[in-house]
Amino acid sequence: MQVETMNAHKEIPGNPSTAKSSQIKLNDRSNGEPLRVLSEEDWKFWVDNGYVVIKNAVPKEQAKRMADYLWEYEGKNPDDIESWYKRPNVEMQMKELNNTGMVEIYNHQYMWDNRQYPKVHAAFADVWGTEKLWATIDRANLNFPLRPGFE
Repeated sequence: MQVETMNAHKEIPGNPSTAKSSQIKLNDRSNGEPLRVLSEEDWKFWVDNGYVVIKNAVPKEQAKRMADYLWEYEGKNPDDIESWYKRPNVEMQMKELNNTGMVEIYNHQYMWDNRQYPKVHAAFADVWGTEKLWATIDRANLNFPLRPGFE
């Protein structure tokens, strides 16, 4: 029975236990609550495009700390282009994520610091229409320009 359950979720990327289990839908603004962070223009962009950029969501020094850690974790140097294209230290278990720039640091404290920053929380509360949010396990990303042999 377990194998059948696992096979039923093969088409769902990531963690199948959370991908289709939530009954909560994205905010449709019918709750009458004002937006916390997004402007009306941001909201329209979100609805039309499926993403929105929140400027200064976390302090620059906090974002830099996270970025510096990604470089260090990956054993790459932002000032040495050749280091960008070295083979990864570890191959990912989810083969479809190899060479996508994903950095599997998941629950590092710097990521939690960003997730819990008030402006980030408020932006997600706008999108979901509730302040009662829970975090999923996600990754960071370190992407480089394409070049021959590294498409």
